[in-house]
Amino acid sequence: MPTGTTQRLLKNAPLLLILMAALAVRAAFIHHWGSTLTLGSDDVGYIDSARRLVTDHVFSWWRPRLCPEPALGPSAYTTPGYPLFLSLFIWLFSEEPRALAAARYAQALLMVGSVYLTYLIARRFGGRYAGLLPAALVAFYPPLILINGLLLTETLFAFLLLLFTYHWVKAEPGNTGSYALLGILGAAAALVRPTGALLCFAAFCGLLLALRSRRHPRKAVLRSAAVFFVTFCLVLSPWVIRNALLFHRFIPLSAGGGNPLLLGTYVNLEGIKYGWHPAWPVGKDPMETARLHTALGLKRLERGFRGEFGRYFEWYTRGKFKLLWAKVFLWGGEGKLPCRLAFWYHYTIVALGSFGLVCGLVRRLPGAGQILGLLALFTIVHLVTYAHCRYALPLLPVLASAGAMSLAPRRLSF
Repeated sequence: MPTGTTQRLLKNAPLLLILMAALAVRAAFIHHWGSTLTLGSDDVGYIDSARRLVTDHVFSWWRPRLCPEPALGPSAYTTPGYPLFLSLFIWLFSEEPRALAAARYAQALLMVGSVYLTYLIARRFGGRYAGLLPAALVAFYPPLILINGLLLTETLFAFLLLLFTYHWVKAEPGNTGSYALLGILGAAAALVRPTGALLCFAAFCGLLLALRSRRHPRKAVLRSAAVFFVTFCLVLSPWVIRNALLFHRFIPLSAGGGNPLLLGTYVNLEGIKYGWHPAWPVGKDPMETARLHTALGLKRLERGFRGEFGRYFEWYTRGKFKLLWAKVFLWGGEGKLPCRLAFWYHYTIVALGSFGLVCGLVRRLPGAGQILGLLALFTIVHLVTYAHCRYALPLLPVLASAGAMSLAPRRLSF
């Protein structure tokens, strides 16, 4: 007779095989291509910022196009989460090539964790076996293999986003412990990418809806909201205080939002090359450049909607939506990944997830409204600012997990 441990192993064998295969594929890809994987873009800035954190103990951000002279002083142009992540490996390994290789392999492990979280979320929606398909889709989706080798925020952010989503969909509105954890996870995600603050906004809106429904004790929900807000603020407070002391103004996340706002005002990205336009103003440092970009972006936005309303309306709705959800991120992976397969793979995830989400909403499955609200919030923010398929990568596992809703039995077994 098989023991209890053996039975559990056999029961979870398909999931274990998916996780092991996901790790093996990523390790092989990074081993073969790792040192060649770069965009020469944000990744260069993150590496440089992490290096200065270790050597000079200063958080800074500089890219040649952002100011004429190298700006090596303190900066709040971007959030510190991902440079801190990289700095850990640069501190542990004195040789930078080894440090960056270690960071890539760590990202592969994080993505395997994201595959497991996708399974856990999907299992809540559709049951144990329904969770395997979304997990497998995420495990072998080519852009989610490529992004682990690129030193960008997406891998770390995707893990935190999925960890937040998993705890959110199972949290009771009156459970203060769950919402304390959500506050910590939401703040951590926001420190990696400013859009992570949307997670906390979504959860807070969920608590407001719980107050209106009156299905939970009012005092318990209010207590959860208070604990959630306090833990979120406590995690952010060192960064906010540091910015107030150095720059004498309130910067809760980052001061670099002007660039995506301005970039998004160019219909079909006309005149943009490598994320830049030659007519853009440049300040004495990246933060001043961001302020100039914000002012120009708002001016272009007003002028565009007044002069070419139809064209700009189409761009800020259908045009950017297609860029976000209908394109496949393969930058840096040309010639390294099966591109045609990646396109069909992408559409499969989007179709399956969308169909499952519709089924979940029609059947009023718990969590369906939360997933829809989360995806809608991120989509709206990117429609207002700048939409790119790279920004949808952390959201695709969430959408894939919703596909399990179409397979949900009447009574779920978790």
